[in-house]
Amino acid sequence: MDFNNDGFLDLLVGERKGHFNFYTGNGDGTLHFIGYSYDTNIEEINRNFNSSGYLDDWNNDGFIDLITGGYDDEIPSGGILQLHLNISDDLTSPIWDASVIDLTNSVCNEYRLTHQTYDLDDDGDKDLILGSEMGPVLFAENIGAANNPLFNGFEQLQCDGGDIDVMYNYEAGGRARENVTDYNSDDIPDLLVGFCDDGGIYMFEDYTTEISEESLTPGASNNFQLSVSETPTAGIFTVNLITTAAYSADINIMCLTVLDEALNKPRFPVTMVTTLFR
Repeated sequence: MDFNNDGFLDLLVGERKGHFNFYTGNGDGTLHFIGYSYDTNIEEINRNFNSSGYLDDWNNDGFIDLITGGYDDEIPSGGILQLHLNISDDLTSPIWDASVIDLTNSVCNEYRLTHQTYDLDDDGDKDLILGSEMGPVLFAENIGAANNPLFNGFEQLQCDGGDIDVMYNYEAGGRARENVTDYNSDDIPDLLVGFCDDGGIYMFEDYTTEISEESLTPGASNNFQLSVSETPTAGIFTVNLITTAAYSADINIMCLTVLDEALNKPRFPVTMVTTLFR
C-alpha cells in the first residue's frame, strides 16, 4: 500500500508486543523505517499483543485509514478490532484520529485476527475477510453503505470441501492468515491462506459465477455461461439454476478419462451428457 502517495509501495508491520511499524518505500526495492504509529493525542497506537494492521480508504473520502487488530487476553474472546480514520487534509501525511471506531463486537472478538477489506459479495461496498488463530477464515458482510460500513457478526467461509479451516479440515496447525486476490488473473477472486505448520500456503480458487436478476430478461434472447470446474466426484452432484421465469438451458457434463497404464484402458467410464430442461 502506498500510504503516503509518493508512487512507491510502503509497508505496515505488526508485531508481538502490539506496535505498528511503518516503512516507506524508496522506489528501488528498499524500505525506510519511519517509526510507530501515533494518534492525534500523540499516543502510540498499540494493540497490546500480536498486532495486525491493514490500510484502506474505509469511508471512501480519498484518504487511507488504519484498521488495527490485536488482543488483551490469549483466550478465544480476547480479541480487539478497531479503526482509526485518517483526518489529515494532506494525502502524503496521514493523521490517525484518536477517536477509535470499535469493530470488535460488531465484527469479531477472536484473538490474533488478521483482516483485510474486499468486496467479496460484489455488491459495491467493503466487506471484511478475517484470518483466525484457531483456523477458520471468516467473512463479515458490510450491511451499511460504501462510505459508512456497518457489520453484524461474521460467517465461516466455505469451499467445495467444507469449511475453510486450517486447524481441523486441513490439519495445518491453525493460525489462518488470509489474502483475497485474483491469483490466476481470471477476474474472479481467489483466496490464499497461510498456516503455522511449516509456514505453508493453501490456495482456494473461486470458480463461481454471479448472475444478476437484471441480466435475464423474459422474452429476450439471453446467452450466458456458468461453469463449475475441478469438481471431483465418484457419484452424483447437482447444479441448480434458479430464475424468475421459464427458460431453456443446455448443460454439458464432461468426465475426464483416467487411463489404467497396466490395462491400457480407461479406469473410469467416460461420459458426455447434454440435458435440455425448463
